Amino acid sequence: MTESPRGLPVKETRRLTQPQKVMLKTMPAVTQTAALSQVNREIDVTVLQQKRRERGLSFNVMMMAAVSRALPAHPLLSAELVENQLLIYDVVNLGMAVAVPDGLIVVVIPKADQLTLSELDQAIQERVARSRARKLTLPDMEGGTFTVSNLGMYGIEGGFPLPPPPQSAILLVGAAIAKPAVFEGQIAIREFARFSVNFDHRFIDGAVPSAFLRDLNAFMGDASAWEQLP
Repeated sequence: MTESPRGLPVKETRRLTQPQKVMLKTMPAVTQTAALSQVNREIDVTVLQQKRRERGLSFNVMMMAAVSRALPAHPLLSAELVENQLLIYDVVNLGMAVAVPDGLIVVVIPKADQLTLSELDQAIQERVARSRARKLTLPDMEGGTFTVSNLGMYGIEGGFPLPPPPQSAILLVGAAIAKPAVFEGQIAIREFARFSVNFDHRFIDGAVPSAFLRDLNAFMGDASAWEQLP
């Protein structure tokens, strides 16, 4: 094809990649059935950054650990709407968006809230490696209850992500940015990132993700909470 149906010159024609085929199939269901809404909050991640450097871990691992610890107190964010009933899950299976050459895919970390930091780090690294080597298995991608998309590594500060069905909520994490702020009565340079939760407003009201972000903010800024994590 040298011209498009609109008569424009075409440089090349590409087949849809597998991640794009999945999006084509699943994303319309999200926009056509869910009533999506969003709340967001800027969170001070200075303590998280300090603790991750002490432990030699990535921002992503520490952030995923904090999310997995905060989620159980807010079960609706991990619930699934089936007909007129809500399935409240008794497990935190964290989905994590991973960039691969073909696009973005979501891998799943089962029982993330029960893993130590080193176990979570290993689980994430293994799945990222299998994703990029195209060696993922179905258990690597199934059973997620809540997904995290960390686009901060691209310098993105916010956005409007869609939760992968049948999940009901997703968290977008923006870039950590250093800026002056009042801390303990003094002007100091702190690091902040914007955390945005998109959720299905058919059965989740705005107070639920707001409370989740409040608790996440409290956990991330509590040095003693990080020290107690195995």
